[in-house]
Amino acid sequence: MRVEEALALADSLCQVANDSVGEEPAMQSLLYYQRAIDVMTGNDTAFLARKVKIYTSMGELFAGQMLYKEAIGRYQLAYGCAESLKDTFNMISAYKCLGDMYRKQIDLGESVHYYDLAEQLAIQANQEKPRISLALRLATAFMEGGRMNLAVELLPKPPYHVEPEDKDIYNYVMWHIYNFTDREDKDSADYYMQKLLESQDSYYQNYVIDWQIGQALRNVGDHAFYQLYRNNKRLQSAMSKEQVAETTSAVSTMYQALNMERQNAELQARNQLIKYYAIIAILLLVLVVAITVIIIYRIINKRIQLEHTTTMTIRDSEIYQQLLATEKAMNEVEQQEVIALLNQVYPTFLSSLQKMGVEKEQDLKVCLLLKMGFKPSRIASLVSRTDSAIANTRARLYKKVLGKDGKAEDWDKVIMSL
Repeated sequence: MRVEEALALADSLCQVANDSVGEEPAMQSLLYYQRAIDVMTGNDTAFLARKVKIYTSMGELFAGQMLYKEAIGRYQLAYGCAESLKDTFNMISAYKCLGDMYRKQIDLGESVHYYDLAEQLAIQANQEKPRISLALRLATAFMEGGRMNLAVELLPKPPYHVEPEDKDIYNYVMWHIYNFTDREDKDSADYYMQKLLESQDSYYQNYVIDWQIGQALRNVGDHAFYQLYRNNKRLQSAMSKEQVAETTSAVSTMYQALNMERQNAELQARNQLIKYYAIIAILLLVLVVAITVIIIYRIINKRIQLEHTTTMTIRDSEIYQQLLATEKAMNEVEQQEVIALLNQVYPTFLSSLQKMGVEKEQDLKVCLLLKMGFKPSRIASLVSRTDSAIANTRARLYKKVLGKDGKAEDWDKVIMSL
């Protein structure tokens, strides 16, 4: 059969198939489409172009019957023919349809894969029109995968034009946004839900009806709802929209009554849980306070023990006893012994004095003897000065180092802290 004859026969068969859609069972139309494919043998350009359209139509018929696996096969054939023709527009369309079919099969990974391939082709071909359509589909795939925030980010910034063939998926996306995100708006959600119920695509009709009835099941878990849901699924294809609405209304009424009971039970359980956590929190707080007190006590006790040990080390030393018993002023040798002892017990004491600018011989002696634990009257005897002179020295050093007036006792505290 010549190419022209094959094309003419194929066109006539396609016309019969197109005319029979809606009048005869879908499978009969598919037979006409398949006969049209069979008469076009070879890879003639005209044949390939016709096959793209026929395979696409067959895919649409299978999708309308919810035979998504079969639809995927036809869309893949349509893509193969479009690729041979380097027909980017139909390649994008085929990828988009494949993504739709995998999404309806709940294979979201494959769905996103084909949407992404379609988007890359659109970018390469500089075709802006498919971008909105693909963005809506990608958003839907991520929504159904539970990633609502990412889905909302993928949507184009409004305003944007939605093609008639994308109205269903647009309504589906908007219904999710107003129903399941922080943009909760019941009136808007109900509007888009009604649009989906009026859709010609049974996928979206069934999805919303299932959601309305399943909502009661998920929130209450009552056995009666489960039976009603199962019976409704069996009869759904034969039910009118009015019957579906009536059934859904009955379910909602029953759900509200049981939901009140569930909420009261949850409130009581929540109050019990709050009391339980409050008791645990108090016990933990008491435990933390007790541990803190024990730690502080041990630190203070350890410091006291250390100070006591240090004090005893100094007072038991030979130089301390010698200075305590002598009636003479402290000589150079004794001063060096005091310095050696303090370096051993307080390694940073002398360096701290130097940093504070205590350099005079008389001032240094007073500070050394204060650190040894001698009283001011005994220090006065050991450095051959009066008690008042020692008091003045201590007050002067306090003002010199700290830049403000203070008592002699204030300087003693500074020395003991070093």
